[in-house]
Amino acid sequence: MGILSSVNLIFARSAFLLFLAFSCLKDVNIILENPSVLLLTQAMDLPALVLSAYSAQLGLFSLFFFLMAVNDIIPLLEKNTKYFQSIVPLRSMIFFIITALSYYWQDNLYIHNNAVFIYSFCELWINFLIFSAVREERVEEFKTRNEITLEEPVEEVDIVMTSSQELEAAEYDED
Repeated sequence: MGILSSVNLIFARSAFLLFLAFSCLKDVNIILENPSVLLLTQAMDLPALVLSAYSAQLGLFSLFFFLMAVNDIIPLLEKNTKYFQSIVPLRSMIFFIITALSYYWQDNLYIHNNAVFIYSFCELWINFLIFSAVREERVEEFKTRNEITLEEPVEEVDIVMTSSQELEAAEYDED
C-alpha cells in the first residue's frame, strides 16, 4: 500500500467535503475568491458565482457536504469495500456528466458557473483516484487469495506444427 491507498483517498475526500461544509458556514468567499479558482474560472471562460456570506442556501449546502462526508466515513470504518467498489464508478459517471453539462450548457446559469464546474471537476478527479486505488487493491487481494505454488517448474513442450499436405501424406502412408 502506498500513499494513494483507497483508505487515504476516501479520508481525503471526506476532509475536502468537511472543509467545504465549514467554508459554507464561515465564509464561502474563501473558496470563491481563491486565486486558483479565479484562474480556472477565467481559463475555462465560466461566469464567476458571487454569493453573500449571509445567503440562506449556504446552511443547506453545508449540511449537504457534511452528510456526504459522513456517508463515506461510516462504510470506511466498517471496511465495507463492496460499497466503494459499487458507488465510486457511479459517482464518477454522475460527476463527469455534471462537469460536462456545467461547461457546455451556457443558457442555464444555475449549472453553468465556476462553483458547479470546479466542485464537480474536483469530485470527478478524486473519485477517479479512489476508483483506481480500489481496483488495484481488489486485484492484489485476488492474487493473494488465488496464489498457486508449484514445487516443480512446468517444462515447456515443443509442438511441431505441420502443414495440411504433410498430414494428408501421413494418413495416405498409414492406409
